[in-house]
This record gives sequence, structure tokens and C-alpha cells, in this order.
Amino acid sequence: MTINTFVAGKGLLYRFDPRAKLLSVLLLCIWFFLPVSLVGLYTVVGLLVLLGAINTGFSHIAKTFLSILPMLLFMVLFMPFNVRDGESLVTIGSFTLITAEGLEQAVRLAGRFIGITYACTLLFATTVMQEVMLALRAFHLPYKAGLVVTLAFTYIPFIAESFSQIAESHSLREAESEQGKRIFQRLKDLVPTLTSALVFALRSIPNLAMSLELRGFGREQKRTSYKDLSSYRHPFTHILLSCIMLVVFWALFRVR
Repeated sequence: MTINTFVAGKGLLYRFDPRAKLLSVLLLCIWFFLPVSLVGLYTVVGLLVLLGAINTGFSHIAKTFLSILPMLLFMVLFMPFNVRDGESLVTIGSFTLITAEGLEQAVRLAGRFIGITYACTLLFATTVMQEVMLALRAFHLPYKAGLVVTLAFTYIPFIAESFSQIAESHSLREAESEQGKRIFQRLKDLVPTLTSALVFALRSIPNLAMSLELRGFGREQKRTSYKDLSSYRHPFTHILLSCIMLVVFWALFRVR
């Protein structure tokens, strides 16, 4: 499994302590659900995107937003219909279709979804998996739990990339193009692709088990670490800076 989410670079986030980055992401996930103004919510989201553009580049931002665009559109389109409170904006006869409260909730939900998703994406894009695991262990998460988390973020992109390659190989063997097919025919053609991907995933289980065994998974003895986070010399300063920054955002943008 050579595929991971890390993007090589030399920006500020790459020099930031992984423990501080992990704590910042956790605090940001809490902050997005606090009673803050809509302007403040999107200001923080904009700052996150700007920080990502400086460190990982605009191509990584575009790739991230394209991957979450279908789910984002689904939430934004259907959320206004579920909220009936507030001033009516769109009505059909006597039936209220969209209200101001529903539209505001949809925009707020979209901002939260973008912010949390991109904050987590930046964490894994600017931190190698070994350091993510060491940061989890620094917060006293058990080794097995940390290993499961890091393997999940390595194994899932690996399976997704393998599925894309299998789908492309199947499409190259077909004479008819995808544009001329109906939606039910496309769904039917997905069955061989899904079967091949399932077989590929099952065949990769022995390699995954071997990698777990080499990492000492299942042993009762206390495990030592070859690598540590001693190269980051100012962890307390970085953690304090992260906490102060989020407190300032809360003080500036909270709903009064």
C-alpha cells in the first residue's frame, strides 16, 4: 500500500508540531458547532482554504472540493425543504417550499461540512502517517487504536485507487462508450467492476496481515518506537498558539 494522503511540501503547516495540529483539528470540529455568526463561520473556512493554498497548492484544494461536491450539493439542495420555520421565500400556491430559516440552516450546514472536511484533509495532507500515529499516542491513545486509525486512512485510498484502475481497465475492453448507455445499463456494468475490486481487496488481506505482524500488532510486550517527535522542538508553544487562535475566533464571531 504505497498510496497515502500526504502531499510533499515545505510550508508552515509542515513545520507545525503534529500534536498541535491534531489538537487544532479536534478543537475546530467543536468550534464549528458553537453558536457563531454565519460571517464568522465562512471567515474561518476562508482562512483554512487560504492556509491550504499556501501549503499544499490550489490543485489539492480543487481535488478536495471536487470529491465532496456531490454530497455538498445534496445537502444544500434538500436541507431547505426540511425546515418550515421563518419567513417564506418560495411558495407554490399555499405550500411553503423554502423559508429564510431553512436557507440559512443549509448555508450554515454547508460551511460546517466544508470546514471540518478540509481541516481533516489538511491534517493528513501535511503530516505523514507515522507522525499522526505518534501524535495519537502522545494523547495516550492505545497503540492498537492508533494503528487502526492510520491504517484506515492508508487502506481506504489504496482501495479507492485500485477501484478506479479496475474501472478504467473494464471500460477499455468495452466497445460501446459510456455516453450512449442508460443509467440502468451503467449500474449493471458496475457489477463486474465491483466483483473485481472485492476480489482484489480480499487478496490484499494477507499483505495487510503481514504488515500488522511486522508492526508488533497483537503482542503483549510493550512496543518500542524507532521514530519520535523530538525533531519538533516547540510543542507547547504550538499547542498554546492553536488554543489562543480558536479562543480569539470564538470571541470575535460568537453570536451576541
